[in-house]
Amino acid sequence: MIIVYVGDSKDVIKRIRTNHCRGNVEGSALRKHVAQAKDYRIKKTRRPSGSTRIRIDLPDPHRGEQDVSDYIRSGEWKYVLCASASEAEDFQWYVIDQLNPLLNRTQKPWNRGNLQRYYALLAQLTNSPVLTCEQIRSMQSGPGVYVLYHQRRP
Repeated sequence: MIIVYVGDSKDVIKRIRTNHCRGNVEGSALRKHVAQAKDYRIKKTRRPSGSTRIRIDLPDPHRGEQDVSDYIRSGEWKYVLCASASEAEDFQWYVIDQLNPLLNRTQKPWNRGNLQRYYALLAQLTNSPVLTCEQIRSMQSGPGVYVLYHQRRP
């Protein structure tokens, strides 16, 4: 299995189900990275409000979004809950450092004072069962770190 992506969230189940397994490249760095790995160009335009709109640059962007969704939904997830959102945010950098996922482009330092805690959390994460997008719907949620695994590259 390929380790595709590592992320954190204040609500891991909602993040995976709402922003990653469906949604669009504007709401999910994972979806944007998968789209780019599939050689889709990303188009950025300014909204009248001044914010940036991000879309797959196709005559029908929904076709590209569906392709990205199909890839992500055919993958498998593992996740671990953390004590707080701030712990999850820091722990994700440890996980990225340790697992070197395919699509994570940024690596930041993590609090080395938490090494023992993160070592235990990583063991819990790697030993957790793999889940599909459908299975993950009914799982306990909270702040945590998640990993997307896949049989193939995007």
